[in-house]
Amino acid sequence: MRHSFSYGLLITSFLFFVSCGHEAVKTAYQTENISVSEQAGALDSSIVNLYKPYKEILDKDMNRVISVSEFVMEKDKPESLLTNFLGDLLLHEGQRVAKEEGMDFVPSISYYNYGGIRTSIPQGDITVEKVFELMPFENEMVFIELSGADTKAFLDYIADHGGDSVGGVRFSIKNERATHIKINGEDFDPQKNYWIVTNDYVAAGGDGLAVLRDRINFINSGKLIRDVIIQNFEEHQKNNEKLTAKLDGRMRYE
Repeated sequence: MRHSFSYGLLITSFLFFVSCGHEAVKTAYQTENISVSEQAGALDSSIVNLYKPYKEILDKDMNRVISVSEFVMEKDKPESLLTNFLGDLLLHEGQRVAKEEGMDFVPSISYYNYGGIRTSIPQGDITVEKVFELMPFENEMVFIELSGADTKAFLDYIADHGGDSVGGVRFSIKNERATHIKINGEDFDPQKNYWIVTNDYVAAGGDGLAVLRDRINFINSGKLIRDVIIQNFEEHQKNNEKLTAKLDGRMRYE
């Protein structure tokens, strides 16, 4: 998918270059009787002729089927098929990246902000374009280490907002706070630090998550979450596996 993104940058840069070059000619100062519409038409034709091959390549890649979904996945709170699916995917891929990069930790919790999930996953074929619709932002996968106290504050934030997209953690929501917390199947330990895999937007305090700026450590993987999702989908397709998810009570009201 890096290829498709590169095509987009190439097309944008090319159009910008042509536009800038055209401005530098200053044909308005000429005394020839040349209509503006003729000039614009010639320029448009020139741009289209040069742009068309790149657009065809981009369209072909965007329409490429990369996986198949067993059923429709939509987002909802406190949990849903889509938020659970993305939370589990991000945790799995975060753990994989941490291992491949030789990091000395394994993320225990994953988090993707609810508002950043822009559409549903349909049943049937999933194309690259659908992933762009799902995750239109250029968010990068990052790792942050939080103290036990800040981890609790972070989970309380999720509870206060009625749920979100998480993986690796289970808790009840009572009086807008997280209770009976379990992380990777173990009781939450307020004296322990926890690593979270998330996106750079919320790690910078976006969506009101100022608590994530109080982290102990921060590591940027340099990988776009959208690219990570595409890679994960392609892996499922390679293994003849459909995308699937389930409701498991990871977040529930008491």
